[in-house]
Amino acid sequence: MKVDLSKLQIEMLDGSIKEYDFAKELAQVIFQNTQDIGEHAFSMELYKNPIVELTEDNKRIIKDYTDKYFKAFVKVAVNKIIEFNSND
Repeated sequence: MKVDLSKLQIEMLDGSIKEYDFAKELAQVIFQNTQDIGEHAFSMELYKNPIVELTEDNKRIIKDYTDKYFKAFVKVAVNKIIEFNSND
Protein backbone atom coordinates (compact mmCIF):
# COMPACT_ATOMS: atom_id res chain seq x y z
CA MET A 1 0.00 0.00 0.00
CA LYS A 2 1.25 3.48 -0.86
CA VAL A 3 0.52 6.68 1.06
CA ASP A 4 1.23 10.33 0.35
CA LEU A 5 2.91 11.78 3.42
CA SER A 6 2.59 15.28 2.03
CA LYS A 7 -1.16 15.04 2.74
CA LEU A 8 -1.28 13.81 6.33
CA GLN A 9 -4.76 14.38 7.80
CA ILE A 10 -4.44 16.07 11.21
CA GLU A 11 -7.51 16.29 13.44
CA MET A 12 -7.59 19.64 15.21
CA LEU A 13 -8.94 20.33 18.69
CA ASP A 14 -12.29 21.47 17.29
CA GLY A 15 -12.63 18.28 15.23
CA SER A 16 -11.79 19.90 11.91
CA ILE A 17 -9.26 18.21 9.63
CA LYS A 18 -6.15 19.99 8.34
CA GLU A 19 -3.88 18.63 5.65
CA TYR A 20 -0.25 18.70 6.79
CA ASP A 21 2.82 18.27 4.55
CA PHE A 22 4.64 15.82 6.78
CA ALA A 23 6.99 14.28 4.19
CA LYS A 24 9.73 16.90 3.97
CA GLU A 25 9.79 17.51 7.70
CA LEU A 26 10.06 13.79 8.46
CA ALA A 27 12.74 13.35 5.78
CA GLN A 28 14.77 16.17 7.34
CA VAL A 29 14.47 14.71 10.85
CA ILE A 30 15.58 11.26 9.67
CA PHE A 31 18.43 12.73 7.59
CA GLN A 32 19.76 14.75 10.54
CA ASN A 33 19.50 11.98 13.13
CA THR A 34 20.08 8.58 11.53
CA GLN A 35 23.24 6.54 11.67
CA ASP A 36 21.73 3.85 9.45
CA ILE A 37 22.46 3.90 5.71
CA GLY A 38 19.05 2.39 4.87
CA GLU A 39 17.24 5.10 6.84
CA HIS A 40 19.46 7.72 5.19
CA ALA A 41 18.45 6.42 1.74
CA PHE A 42 14.78 6.41 2.81
CA SER A 43 15.03 10.06 3.92
CA MET A 44 16.63 11.10 0.62
CA GLU A 45 13.89 9.37 -1.39
CA LEU A 46 11.10 10.70 0.88
CA TYR A 47 12.38 14.26 0.43
CA LYS A 48 12.10 13.91 -3.36
CA ASN A 49 8.90 11.87 -3.43
CA PRO A 50 6.31 12.01 -0.60
CA ILE A 51 4.49 8.90 -1.85
CA VAL A 52 5.92 5.88 -0.04
CA GLU A 53 5.26 2.17 -0.06
CA LEU A 54 4.29 1.09 3.45
CA THR A 55 6.58 -1.90 3.79
CA GLU A 56 7.19 -3.21 7.29
CA ASP A 57 10.61 -1.50 7.32
CA ASN A 58 9.23 1.84 6.10
CA LYS A 59 6.42 1.69 8.68
CA ARG A 60 9.01 1.06 11.40
CA ILE A 61 11.15 4.02 10.29
CA ILE A 62 8.16 6.37 10.05
CA LYS A 63 6.77 5.29 13.42
CA ASP A 64 10.14 5.36 15.23
CA TYR A 65 11.02 8.88 14.12
CA THR A 66 7.49 10.20 14.56
CA ASP A 67 7.34 8.85 18.11
CA LYS A 68 10.70 10.35 19.01
CA TYR A 69 10.59 13.76 17.31
CA PHE A 70 6.99 14.87 16.76
CA LYS A 71 4.08 16.07 18.90
CA ALA A 72 1.14 13.86 19.88
CA PHE A 73 -1.29 15.26 17.28
CA VAL A 74 1.09 14.15 14.51
CA LYS A 75 1.62 10.75 16.17
CA VAL A 76 -2.15 10.16 16.22
CA ALA A 77 -2.45 10.90 12.49
CA VAL A 78 0.55 8.71 11.60
CA ASN A 79 -0.71 5.85 13.76
CA LYS A 80 -4.07 5.98 11.95
CA ILE A 81 -2.32 5.58 8.58
CA ILE A 82 -0.08 2.77 9.78
CA GLU A 83 -2.84 0.88 11.61
CA PHE A 84 -5.27 1.29 8.70
CA ASN A 85 -2.69 0.00 6.24
CA SER A 86 -1.68 -2.88 8.52
CA ASN A 87 -5.18 -4.33 8.19
CA ASP A 88 -4.90 -4.72 4.39
